[in-house]
Amino acid sequence: MSSIQNYIRNANRSANEQFIGVDGFVDDDMYFTGSEGFFGADGDSAPAMASQNVMRSQPYIITVSNASASAVSVDIFGAYIYLNGGGGTFTNGTLTINNVTLTSNLSNVSYYNLLNQSSISPFTIGSTLISSVNGQTTQVLQPLTLSTFDANGNQAVKILTPVIDPYQQQSGVIELKQPYRIDGFTKLTLSVAGTTSVQFQFYPADTINIARGLAGNPVSRQYGSPRIIRPASR
Repeated sequence: MSSIQNYIRNANRSANEQFIGVDGFVDDDMYFTGSEGFFGADGDSAPAMASQNVMRSQPYIITVSNASASAVSVDIFGAYIYLNGGGGTFTNGTLTINNVTLTSNLSNVSYYNLLNQSSISPFTIGSTLISSVNGQTTQVLQPLTLSTFDANGNQAVKILTPVIDPYQQQSGVIELKQPYRIDGFTKLTLSVAGTTSVQFQFYPADTINIARGLAGNPVSRQYGSPRIIRPASR
């Protein structure tokens, strides 16, 4: 098969898959995200806790507070943008964007530290606990826009939609079980209602730390489910 025929065949296959695929993304075209289903992350690859000694993950905890009276769209993560002066102002490790502050709730780690870590040590979020400090159900149900790009200009976007578990009793808290990856190029965008605060607990399923390789260990470490919400007995 000539190179031209091969090109045409691949172009046709790509166009067809984009229109009839489940999520509209073609894995081969997503090579810049790792070609492993970036938005699906590692949801199926974590080893079972029963068979291996796998640590339960500890969360990265962030509070997003809107001091203005109107709703504001704001980004979480996006390290390469905000660490390089692309928007907002850092004060004592807290980022403020259009009257919205992003603060780490871990006493020894600032939001600035978290952005720095995500820029050099990417991680997979396996579970996200979203809770409204004001108890507003509408806020925790706000869709999250997950977007990423690379230095070649390639871009990819997916909408993550939180859903209330029919078996839960609390209305102001939600566990988003959709796995996704975070690196320096990736950000989560959401709308925060006026005079409202919302807290995010990001539980990693997999983290990368190249320093582990210095001791002869794998640079990737997987974690077991944090088991935030106990399965309902039926």
